[in-house]
Amino acid sequence: MNKKLLMGLMLTMMIFVLAACGGGEEGTTEEASGDETSTESSKTSEESAEETSGDTTQITFWHAMNGPHQEAITELTNKFNESQDEYEVVEQNQGDYETLNQSIMASGVSDDLPTISQATASNIPDWSSNDLIIPLDDLLSGENFDQETYDSIIPGFLEGVSYEDQTMALPFSKSVRIMYVNEDILEEYDAELPTTFEDVQALGEEMQEAGDERFALGLEAGVEMELETMARQNGADWISDDLSTVDIGEENATEPMQYIVDGIDAGWARTAGEDGYMSGPFSRGDIAVYLGSSAGLSHVEPGAEESGINWSTAELPVYNEGEPLTLLAGNDLTVFASASEEEQQGAAAFMNFLLQPENTAEWAIASGYVPVTEAGIEHESYQTYLEENPNAEAAAAETEYAIASPMFAGSGEYRNAMLEAQDAILIDGADVTETMQGLQEEVTTIIEENN
Repeated sequence: MNKKLLMGLMLTMMIFVLAACGGGEEGTTEEASGDETSTESSKTSEESAEETSGDTTQITFWHAMNGPHQEAITELTNKFNESQDEYEVVEQNQGDYETLNQSIMASGVSDDLPTISQATASNIPDWSSNDLIIPLDDLLSGENFDQETYDSIIPGFLEGVSYEDQTMALPFSKSVRIMYVNEDILEEYDAELPTTFEDVQALGEEMQEAGDERFALGLEAGVEMELETMARQNGADWISDDLSTVDIGEENATEPMQYIVDGIDAGWARTAGEDGYMSGPFSRGDIAVYLGSSAGLSHVEPGAEESGINWSTAELPVYNEGEPLTLLAGNDLTVFASASEEEQQGAAAFMNFLLQPENTAEWAIASGYVPVTEAGIEHESYQTYLEENPNAEAAAAETEYAIASPMFAGSGEYRNAMLEAQDAILIDGADVTETMQGLQEEVTTIIEENN
């Protein structure tokens, strides 16, 4: 392992995570639940291993779940430990995603990695290229992982954990982008539910004509996920799965960016800005439709209840008569190369347990994410949950056409470059086409130099 490379990569990851946290992405404080940090985070995997007794193999599991999410993962971990006597999973809260990433990179240098950890899509190529994690294909075809469970994983989620034709992680906490709808505003303007971005613009223009100072469209401070979604709906590859095509600067990608800029300039669209996250302005009744993560439901609901607005959720609108599409976000589970063969087998058994229909349904209900298997969505408990919580239905429906952006080495550099271009356009007023064409050249170079 090249320790100098790891130290440099750790610095890069810190910069990336700080930038990503400013964009309201999955895994940021907006979608975490609380700021509590378990005292177990100071326990090293070596100290945990010393606690192994008898024939039980101890599995260390690092994560960044807090508040109710922490409680839910602890409950599932305890259920697994009680279900068998061969393995014991010790979950260790690392605080937040930034701290988790820093802990992994630091532990890679000191050879003190856990058995299993949460990982984001940007982590996997970097960790894989440094030989920190292992391909899971052999484990998933072994005796501790059911073929039926594997076959039930929603295809888009499974594609999102494939890197260089190998399965490098398993989906766990996954979300999609959905549309939050202020029913009161739609009723006030006798408007139908928007199904296209043209519908949203028409509503915005009607609101402006009426002198309404509220906004038709609300976006997070970071618009990168909505922009990529709209561009792909408009026929762009954005970055193709095989990395051979980058068309971020072509018309079918720049056109949606111009739509966002024009809407903001005209006054019928806005980003979260100083509010931090759009769930606040939406909950206050300032926004007709807000595009955001399905995992944000728990943040919208209490504010909307306090404000007394009537609201619902719906599937994303489509751009320019394109096909329905939403991007996946969230985190996955990956296994480290430093783990012993017995620990790796225990990790496989634990992941298999988490993906059982009743367990992935239980996790989705408790966390606000979506089940990652078809069997989980169809499970009686989740179907009952959807009947009692109709605002969760849109996210479940979108899993049928959800896709993952491709993973590649250098994705942290790409994300930082994209955020810089976005800020240049939205904050500094840079020309859309010129800036995105420059971004296309930069991203092409990043991919060529790292892959």
